[in-house]
Amino acid sequence: MLNKGEPFNGLSGIKVISIEPESWRNSPNISARPDVAICLDFSGTKILLYGEIKTQITPKILKEIAPWLIKFNLSNSTNLYILVCPYLPLESQKYCQENNVGFIDMCGNISIGIPGKVLIQRLGRPNIFKTPRLLRNPFSGVSSRVLRVLLNNPGRKWLVGDIYQELLKESLEQGRDKYFQISLSSVSKTIDSLDEALLVRRDGMKIAIPEPNRLLFKWAEKYQERYKWMLRSSWLCKNSFDFDLKTSLNGLMLKFPDADFVLTGSAAANFTAPFVNIDRIDVYVMNPGAYGELRKFAATDEKGKGPDFLFFSPYDKGVAMYSNRFDSIKTVSNIQAYLDCYAKGGRDAKQAEYLLTNIIEKRWMKND
Repeated sequence: MLNKGEPFNGLSGIKVISIEPESWRNSPNISARPDVAICLDFSGTKILLYGEIKTQITPKILKEIAPWLIKFNLSNSTNLYILVCPYLPLESQKYCQENNVGFIDMCGNISIGIPGKVLIQRLGRPNIFKTPRLLRNPFSGVSSRVLRVLLNNPGRKWLVGDIYQELLKESLEQGRDKYFQISLSSVSKTIDSLDEALLVRRDGMKIAIPEPNRLLFKWAEKYQERYKWMLRSSWLCKNSFDFDLKTSLNGLMLKFPDADFVLTGSAAANFTAPFVNIDRIDVYVMNPGAYGELRKFAATDEKGKGPDFLFFSPYDKGVAMYSNRFDSIKTVSNIQAYLDCYAKGGRDAKQAEYLLTNIIEKRWMKND
């Protein structure tokens, strides 16, 4: 695609003069050893680009090569050293723009700038390559259990084996033998993905979490799509028990003792950092065997007395990790409550912010 000049298709005033691989011998800086030289004619102005080709780009790889490209460009005002890759994700495009790193990808995303001479920019082109995912998504399914361990105690430096053992320990402490367990290989692959995304830092064999806030925010953004998916399979039920939150939950648990309810969202946050009035009681139902009876109950004509219940089927068992108990009522961890409040949005997003500032961050500082 590059040798035919396809990334430049549709850009007016651009003519590809030549594209030469293994061009380092002609580079003004031999130590740079670029992979390709691209000569362009831009409305009568000749531009020579030296490209560093990468077949896959992650935040970690980008952070490693960006200073190198910037260094060579500072010592060269006539030509430009740029990044060339199949597809550069939007987040990486933004990073390149903020750090004055030029790039071309095979999907047609381009950012080339020589001060006082030329600026060529086209962004937002979608990824046309359906390549297999090489890295595990650390925010999905069972992988997210690793994040729960890390964010429960981000001040600690973890070994992969420590995380594996912590999942077993949390299972036993809840009386759920191996309930949260995942394989050692899955833990390792999840850490590799977080490392490539610069969300954790390796210190020898140990894993540190330098910015727990950044890790949580990144997760919260990704979690919004997961929450929408859970909403589609959730079901609403009138609260015929009481207006009071605790009385309502106790009545629900008495009627369905085997459902294994875990309270979430603003209703859960109300027990540790109350900030908004509860207009809906969001509940995870951990026992799938109870879904049928709960749906029948939701279909009855009983009149509501208090805030409605919204029952969720959890996307992963990990939502129950580090759950809290208030007498007979079980709530999700503060991290999970934050995620659900953030994803719901509106005033619940303000509850999420209040929970983060007043409970989560203070606990992190205390554990440092």
